[in-house]
Amino acid sequence: MSLLTTELDQVVEAAKVVENVVGKGWATDAEGKFIHVTREVLVRLGMTFAEFVESGTEGFPWEEIVHPDDRASAKSLWRKSLQSGEQYSFKHRMLRNAGVYGWVWCSGQPLRLAGGRVAGWYGTVIDIDIPQFHSEASEGPPSLSLIHPDDRAAAAHAAAYSFWTGVPQIVSCRQRQSDGEYLWTELRAEPGYCVGVDVAPSVSLQDEPWTEAESLGETAEAVRAATVIESLHGKAWAFDSEGRFTYVTPSAQKVIGMTLQTLNAPIRGGRFIDGGDVGWSRGVHPDDYQEAAASLRHSLKTGEPWNVEYRMLQTTGRYVWHRISARPTKDRMGRITGWYGTSIDVDVYKRTEAELLRQKLELSQLINMVPSHVWSLTPEGEPTFFNKQMVDYLGFDLSEAEKRGITGLEMILGSVHAEDAKDFRRTIDHCLATGKPFAFRYRLRRADGVYHWMSSRAEPIQGLDGDIIHWYGICHDIDDLLTTQEALQKSERHLWQLVGTLPAMIYCASPEGEPTYRSEKLRAFLGIELEETEQGGKSRLNKTLDAIIHPDDLPAVRENYARSLATGEPYVRKHRLKRFDGSYRWVETRAAAMRDDKGEIIQWNGICLDIDDQVKARNELRLMQERLARAAQTSSLAELSASIAHEVNQPLASVVANSHACQRWLRANPPNLDRAQITLTRILRDASSAAEVVSRIRALFKQSRKKWAQARIEDIIREAQRLMTDAAEDHKILIQTVIESDIPPIALDRIQIQQVLINLMKNGVEAMDVVSTHQTLLVGARHHGSEVLVQVSDNGHGVDDPERVFEPFFTTKEHGMGMGLAICRSIVEAHGGRMWAELNEMKGTTFSFTLPVTVTDI
Repeated sequence: MSLLTTELDQVVEAAKVVENVVGKGWATDAEGKFIHVTREVLVRLGMTFAEFVESGTEGFPWEEIVHPDDRASAKSLWRKSLQSGEQYSFKHRMLRNAGVYGWVWCSGQPLRLAGGRVAGWYGTVIDIDIPQFHSEASEGPPSLSLIHPDDRAAAAHAAAYSFWTGVPQIVSCRQRQSDGEYLWTELRAEPGYCVGVDVAPSVSLQDEPWTEAESLGETAEAVRAATVIESLHGKAWAFDSEGRFTYVTPSAQKVIGMTLQTLNAPIRGGRFIDGGDVGWSRGVHPDDYQEAAASLRHSLKTGEPWNVEYRMLQTTGRYVWHRISARPTKDRMGRITGWYGTSIDVDVYKRTEAELLRQKLELSQLINMVPSHVWSLTPEGEPTFFNKQMVDYLGFDLSEAEKRGITGLEMILGSVHAEDAKDFRRTIDHCLATGKPFAFRYRLRRADGVYHWMSSRAEPIQGLDGDIIHWYGICHDIDDLLTTQEALQKSERHLWQLVGTLPAMIYCASPEGEPTYRSEKLRAFLGIELEETEQGGKSRLNKTLDAIIHPDDLPAVRENYARSLATGEPYVRKHRLKRFDGSYRWVETRAAAMRDDKGEIIQWNGICLDIDDQVKARNELRLMQERLARAAQTSSLAELSASIAHEVNQPLASVVANSHACQRWLRANPPNLDRAQITLTRILRDASSAAEVVSRIRALFKQSRKKWAQARIEDIIREAQRLMTDAAEDHKILIQTVIESDIPPIALDRIQIQQVLINLMKNGVEAMDVVSTHQTLLVGARHHGSEVLVQVSDNGHGVDDPERVFEPFFTTKEHGMGMGLAICRSIVEAHGGRMWAELNEMKGTTFSFTLPVTVTDI
């Protein structure tokens, strides 16, 4: 047998020692070529040893089984370790027999011969089952080449133990400085990955005591195996066949604060194997000691492997969970000569496991509290989880499927409404085949047999290789929502039917007045759609108004609509609207603002009523009323004239008769002066009687001041304007008012002054009937000294004699009676005012009258 073969046998033996405790081991020669791999690893990979060796490349034997994303880092670290002889520790993803990559911790240690030459490498691979760990590496310790040769073992042990346990290790060692001198420092070895819980470091300082056994006896083989293990895992120990320690890694002695003598010191009851207690019992948690001691005594007596977990006391006073594993060494006769093993700090694992359980419980409670159905499926579509809400709704859980002998998916399909089941199955099969998200609405039977509408959605979760590993979904009960939506849709249909059947044209506009909606009746009336007014440079509002409003009405419509938009006041206007056939019809448009809770306008709602027939009927009625009024006036005037003639005729006839008699008495020869004087007295009497008749007629237009009251001339003008609106619109005339704001109230008869204004405005409207352009009647009022001056100005044909128009029975109208202006002047003069007329500079006439602010006796 060659020397090389003997050296490699030692490397393989070291690997087997490791796998005997840890479970998986490997060994390579000095150049990194595999010479041994635990059979279990090969089985999991689905390879023979020859295939495994051939899958590697020069300098990196396991390249093909390491995840492509991790190969570069793993290869770099491995080559660095081969060159430097330093420990190899790395976390990466490794291929398994199912073609799936899983996270592992891989650690390797050189086996050195006398003189320090590396004979080969041995190590182990452990699957990671703590998902909180991830691959963000923290800064590692300095290179072992900087550590004093006598301290490198302690530093390497600290690094290895930190890597395997996730607990930072602090050890004292001598580190070479830039000047070549060594100084004692505290070296902190980090795990090289992040841990999901807070971890206090384990401290092993230089001045803390530790001891070695004076004689190893039969445990020499066990101690040798322990040193091999501690090279990888950082801590190891050995004891004899009766349980007495002969070796413990120095750093481990410092962490627990016990030397070999302390560990083996008898406490009570004789030998440990016979049931007695020794010193190491004081380093075990009281709740864990009895079980741990019993299991160790059993292994010592039977030779069975010792595997146990218990809490170990550290010098910090904290109990930390450890996982202990020990195996026996035997001589050629099979007799046990000693035990070797390791204790790994699993406190991080335990705490992480507890945190996982807490989070799992919290998540489970949260999922069960969610007011929806939460479920999951395998990649093949088989249900694996229903939350409590779903179980309560369905009235069964997944275990029911096994009892019925059907799959969980078939059981769910049995609860889907018959009309929806086929589409449900087709949709979910399509999603399972394509990996596309699942979304579907269907009816699902409740435990009481009632079907409710459901909305389900699910998303696939993919693994690192892109394959779907699970489906997670949520299902909402939308039955009430759909019922509400159906009710709303029904209400909406009813509302639109109502709008469509109303005998009116309805429209809506934005807060700025831009049209947003027109009812079918309005669209049919106009013959244009809303979208047709969106083109061009003008706004939709301006294009709409230009297209549908009569040109003569457009300025007033724009003015009134703009005022409503600015103030928020309701809009009311009568105007002519262009119909689809090009004809114009009179309509009455009304609009009001719809406001939100804050009072802000969010929309204008309007209605348009076709009043063309009513306007024409009203005009005909007005003309008929005017004709009847003229006939009544004529009749009244005839009666008035007859009455006046009757009243005045008698005194006037007497005056005439007496005048003739007086003339005769004066012509007599000689003149009869006495008789003439008597006749003149009679003439004076009869003339006074005639004057009294005239006074009584004038009194008809002078009412008592008991009917007078304080009033604002502005209000009377506005009211008269409103009463004249229809007449002005019929003649296409705009009545414009200019009234000062500081006019004081006046004592007057409101009805009489209103009649004066109406008469003047009516005359002005009729005077402009022959004018084709600029048809505006201007009505103004202002405070003028101690009087209020009111003026009504038209731009009609004017009058020939401004003063004569106030004479009774003088008229410029074809059918006029000549009494209106005479009566108006009488009313104004009865109020202590004056009335006159003036021709305008351009054309037309201005009628003015004054009313005193302070009333005087007349």
